[in-house]
Amino acid sequence: MPIRHTPLPLLLVAVFFAVATLILLGVGTALMSPGSRLEALWSLYPERRSLLMPYRLWLGPIFLILALAMAATSAGCFLRRNWGWVLAVVIFAGQVLGDAVQLLMGRYLEGAVGIAAGGAILFYLGRPAVRQSFG
Repeated sequence: MPIRHTPLPLLLVAVFFAVATLILLGVGTALMSPGSRLEALWSLYPERRSLLMPYRLWLGPIFLILALAMAATSAGCFLRRNWGWVLAVVIFAGQVLGDAVQLLMGRYLEGAVGIAAGGAILFYLGRPAVRQSFG
């Protein structure tokens, strides 16, 4: 199979999912092993530790499963497979819906920024040329 040029925006989407994979792996593993060296991750966002740790026994595995989904999506975007496109659209659509809930909860800035960013990415992924590049 010949190597195809990947447009920069599509490359950034694939890299986004790769970074999300690493973050979810780190947080999921940190939740599953409190007191380990991964405890240093919480220094980036200390208030999240106290929020998530009480639910670590079920949140940890969920984060690890989400990391697998993000890794698959990243691979599918890098390889431009149809299933990668479908996963990316589903994930970003879910993110936009989550940000709509943020708006309803009164978190206007977070919700508006999330909807704008997710909506822009969905618009890009929905363009016919981008959709066709996934086979």
